[in-house]
Amino acid sequence: MRKQKVVETEPLLYIVQPKAMRAAAHMQETFTWTNRPQQKETTDDTEQIEEGEEQRAFFIKKEFQAMTLDEQLAFLTRLPAHLPPLKCQFATKEQSYEGVLKRCTATELTVADERGNETAIGRAQLLSVTMIGFMQ
Repeated sequence: MRKQKVVETEPLLYIVQPKAMRAAAHMQETFTWTNRPQQKETTDDTEQIEEGEEQRAFFIKKEFQAMTLDEQLAFLTRLPAHLPPLKCQFATKEQSYEGVLKRCTATELTVADERGNETAIGRAQLLSVTMIGFMQ
């Protein structure tokens, strides 16, 4: 066997690799939170206890389908403003409606469809509410 000579040559192709700059992250430095319930001018003990129970009941995490119909409607009316509208299916005995809940009173619901047409539904006629998804 013959020994081959090793010849060092320069590379034929140069690939320029940029130096990665470390990104500066602007993080939140402070956070304050107060958990003080607001006091009414009338200091009735029973009113304060009922208000505290209502606040605790609102913060209990529960699946939407496990809620009662009144809780579902209250949840849909109290959605935060930064969320897009939540499209739902409102079922009655005669017909089902798809759209966003605009207003809810004790006797009537107002549902707006994708085109913006509003439909009034009697609260007594409503059988179920099913979430479909967020509207674009």
